Amino acid sequence: MTAVPKKSESSIAVSAHRKADEIVLGAAEIKPDVDAAQLSHFSNDVWDLTPAIFRENAAPSTGVLDFRLLADPWQRLTAKEYMWARLNGRSPNRRTVMAPTTARGVFDNVKRFLRFIERHAGAFSMEAVDQALLDAYLAFIRDSGKRTPQQVARIVEIAIDLHRHGEVLTLGGYSCRPWRGRSASRIAGCPRDTGENRTPRIPEPVIDVLLRWAVKYVDHFTDDILAAAAERERLERKRQTTRAATRTVVGKFDSYVRARRRAGRGIPVRSVRAEGEEPDFNFPLIAAQVGCSTGMLYHPEAFRAHLSFAADWIGVEIGGMDTPISNDPDTGEPWRARFDNASIDHEQRMLQAACYIVCAYLSGMRDSEIQAMRLNCLDVTRSADGVIERYRVRSLAYKGRGARGHPEEWITIAPVARAIDVLKRLSAAARRKRGTLSLWPMLSDKGPTTVHLGTGVNALLNDFRAHLDAAYGDETAPIVPAIDGKTWRLTTRQFRRTVAWFIANRPFGAVAGKIQYKHASIAMFEGYAGGGEADFKREIEQERALGQLDDIVDHYEDFRRGLKPTGPASARILAEFEQVKDKLGDLPGRIVDRQRLRAMLTQLARTLHVGLLNDCFFDPATAYCLDRTKVAERGAPMLSHCSPDRCPNACISRRHLAPWRDSIADGEALLKDKRLSVLQRRALREEIARKQKLIAPLAEETA
Repeated sequence: MTAVPKKSESSIAVSAHRKADEIVLGAAEIKPDVDAAQLSHFSNDVWDLTPAIFRENAAPSTGVLDFRLLADPWQRLTAKEYMWARLNGRSPNRRTVMAPTTARGVFDNVKRFLRFIERHAGAFSMEAVDQALLDAYLAFIRDSGKRTPQQVARIVEIAIDLHRHGEVLTLGGYSCRPWRGRSASRIAGCPRDTGENRTPRIPEPVIDVLLRWAVKYVDHFTDDILAAAAERERLERKRQTTRAATRTVVGKFDSYVRARRRAGRGIPVRSVRAEGEEPDFNFPLIAAQVGCSTGMLYHPEAFRAHLSFAADWIGVEIGGMDTPISNDPDTGEPWRARFDNASIDHEQRMLQAACYIVCAYLSGMRDSEIQAMRLNCLDVTRSADGVIERYRVRSLAYKGRGARGHPEEWITIAPVARAIDVLKRLSAAARRKRGTLSLWPMLSDKGPTTVHLGTGVNALLNDFRAHLDAAYGDETAPIVPAIDGKTWRLTTRQFRRTVAWFIANRPFGAVAGKIQYKHASIAMFEGYAGGGEADFKREIEQERALGQLDDIVDHYEDFRRGLKPTGPASARILAEFEQVKDKLGDLPGRIVDRQRLRAMLTQLARTLHVGLLNDCFFDPATAYCLDRTKVAERGAPMLSHCSPDRCPNACISRRHLAPWRDSIADGEALLKDKRLSVLQRRALREEIARKQKLIAPLAEETA
C-alpha cells in the first residue's frame, strides 16, 4: 500500500497516483469534431467535460469543473483525484463510469465537504475527519431544514465515498469508518424504498389549466405572435434604411398621426400614466412606423411637443403595432392588447413554453428526448385515401443508451404534431442565427449566451405559469390554482410522471376540452421508445398500482369517518377494514401511520378496478361480467358488462352517487314521454326503484 504523505513534508501538492498529462476524459466517448490535443489533463485547474456531453438539454456550465474555487492546494488535489477516479472507472466497488453530465453536481458536493473539514478542523487534513466531524457535517447540511432526506443522502454519500477512495487519494482516507458502514439513505432518515416514483405529480387543477392554455397558444395565438414578429422585422428594416431630414420627418409624422386618427387608433405608449403626466411614449416603435431615427423624436423640443399635442388630439394606445389581435375562443374578446416591439419577445417565449408543455405532457417523452428534436423530426403516415394514420416523432433516447443516445421514434397525437409545426416556424430565425437544427434554440439574444434552451426550460415553464396568472388572473384568484396555499413549482420531470398517472387512473378523462388520455395512451403504447417500449408501460403500471392503493386508503378513511360503502361487495370490504382497524388500534382522534396503513391495505388494492358507477374488487371466480368468458381469459373485469347491484365484487361509495342520480333522473325524464307502452313504463319504474334502493344507504349519509 502506498504510504500516505504528510502535508508538512512538502508545500507542493503533487499526486502520488496520477500523472500531470493524463487525459481527464480517457474513458469517455468524445464528439467526432473535437481535437484530442485540446482535451483537459489532470494538471489543469479547469476541466472541460463538454467534449463528452452530447445532450442538448445540458447547460454549458454542466461540463466545467473549476478547481480554482478550492484555494487550498491539497483540497484541490484531493478533489481532482476523486473526480478523475469517478470519471475513469477507477472507483472501488463501482462498476460504472460517472457520466460527465452528473460530474458538476458531484464536484459541488465534494467542494462543500472539503471546505467544511478545513473550517471544522482548523486546517484541511483527511486524517482530521473523525465521527464527530462527520456528525457535525450531517447537522450542518440539515440545518436549513429545506433539504429532503433524499437530498441529504446524496450529499452525505459523497462524504462517505471520499473515504472509500482512500487508496487513490494522495492524502488517504479518514481516521474512522464513516457511521460504521451504514448507508447514506439510512443516515439521512430516508423512508424505506417502496419503488414509488418520488417525482411530484402535477395536481389535476394545475395541469388542466396549463395544458388548456398551452393548446390555446399553439392553436389560436401562434399566427398573431409570428405576424407581429414579422411586422417588427419590416419596421426595423425601414428604420435602418431611412435617413430623413427634420423637415421631412415633420411632414411624415403629420401623415402618420392623421392615418391613425382615421383608423381610430392612438399614439403608441408602453403604459397609461396618471392624468396630467406626459404619456409613456414608445419612441422606438413610433420612429420605426414614421420612418425616422428615435433621436429625432426627442430633439428638437418643439417636435416632442408636437408628439404630446398629437396624443391629446387622437389619444394613446397601449402596444401600437398594426398586427390585429385574434379573439380568444373562450371569451370572444381579443386575447391581448396590440403588440409593441418589446412584448413580442415575451410572447415568443410563452409560445415556446406552450409548445414544450404540449410535447412533454402529450407524448410522455423525457426532457432530454424532447430537446433532442430537430428540424424535420415529424413524420406523418397516411393511408391510401389521404387520411392521417400516425404521427411519428424522431429523436434521441439517452436513458440506458450511452452518451451519444440512440435514434428512436415515438408515436404521438395531433396536438403534439401541431406544436412541432409551430416550433419550426417560431425557431426559424434563431436557428439561422445560431447555426443549429434544434427546434429548441434560445430565441432571444438577451440573457444567457447559449445556443440551446437547455436547463433554462424549468425557468421558462414557471414564467409561463406566472404569465398566465398576471395576464388572466388576479392576486385573489390566480388562473393557475394554488395548492395548499402555495404556487406550484414546475419541473420537466413532473410531466412524464403525471401523464403516466392519469393514463393509469383516469383512462376516460378529457384534457383541454377534447384531448383524451385514452387516445394519448393508445398512441404511446403502440410506439413509445425512450428506453424500450416496456419502459413507459412499466411506469404506467406502477402508477396504476399506486392509484389503486390511494383509492383503497380513501375507502378506508371514509370507513373510519362512518361513511360506509354499499353494494354486494361492501360486507366483505368492511370486514377487511375492521381487521385492519383492530390491528392498527386507530381510535378516534389518533393519528394513524399512513405508510403502515398503505402496507396493510396493499393486498386489497391489487384487486381494485375503479369504475364510473362502482369500484370492482375483482375476484374472477365470482365476477358476473365474466360468466361467459373462458377461464383462461379471466384476467381482468369487463366493467362495461358490470351488474353493480348483483355482482359480489361491486362496491359503491359516495363518489359514485352523482352518476347514479343522473341515471335515475334520466329514467324519470323518460317516464314523462306519453308514447311509452305499459310494459316500457313498468320496466323503467322497476329500474329506477332498483337504483334508488342500491344507493339509499349512501343518500342517507349525505342527507
